[in-house]
Amino acid sequence: MIYIERNASGEIDNIEFAPGENLEEISLHDPQLTEFIKNSPDSEAIVQSVLNRLDLDMVRVIEDLIDIMIERDLIRFTDLPEPVQNKLLFKRKIRNMSNETTIIDDDALLNL
Repeated sequence: MIYIERNASGEIDNIEFAPGENLEEISLHDPQLTEFIKNSPDSEAIVQSVLNRLDLDMVRVIEDLIDIMIERDLIRFTDLPEPVQNKLLFKRKIRNMSNETTIIDDDALLNL
């Protein structure tokens, strides 16, 4: 998710990747967000920051998809290369420490 801060004129003044005071959530497809990024003096840095954040989110989506495929017997965990297995197991162990759930909500999983 991307959150924005608006100036007194109602224009986007700043973007953040976590909710906060005086921030509102904005759609990734909102034309105002696109214009802000394109017209910012530090446009390249903002683009890289957004891409890096989205890449991290996509990694989590892929992990969740792998879990779904394993649960549905579309692939076996042992079909994955051992280094991938080890990374997935370690990340799962670390996430369990933080009680973080999947990025895909349970209702969405039921409708797949």
